[in-house]
Amino acid sequence: MIFDQAPQVDKIMLAMTCKSLLATSRLCGLSVPLRESHMATWTRPDSSRFVASCSCLSMGDLLRRFRPRDARGRPSRAWSWCLDCCRYLPTRRGWWERRMKRDHTTISQDYMPNREPSIDWFSRGLKQQCPICYLEDVQ
Repeated sequence: MIFDQAPQVDKIMLAMTCKSLLATSRLCGLSVPLRESHMATWTRPDSSRFVASCSCLSMGDLLRRFRPRDARGRPSRAWSWCLDCCRYLPTRRGWWERRMKRDHTTISQDYMPNREPSIDWFSRGLKQQCPICYLEDVQ
């Protein structure tokens, strides 16, 4: 069977091509990497602090292949991948400014001057660390 011969990430991509292959993949014991085990330790939610870390490259490869697309099918620049929290997040400055104002209680006032540069770096694609993870890393 094809699923037996393919590497892990290729198995997942093959399963996502159509409903019949997705149903077939359930019979083959296909496993998807856990997001929590690939996250940086300091960014994990409290409920998953004790999940074993994984250093494989499957999650990064999978997220690069599942990159969000725009209306024309090209990779979207409106979303960027954060290395620490292992997810795609919007790159719009306005979205981050609203979120920082809403969640300002979690960030120490000493690190507020770093807020604007971190938003700028992530929105321009200079850093692959979202502003929240960057500010938590600086603290």
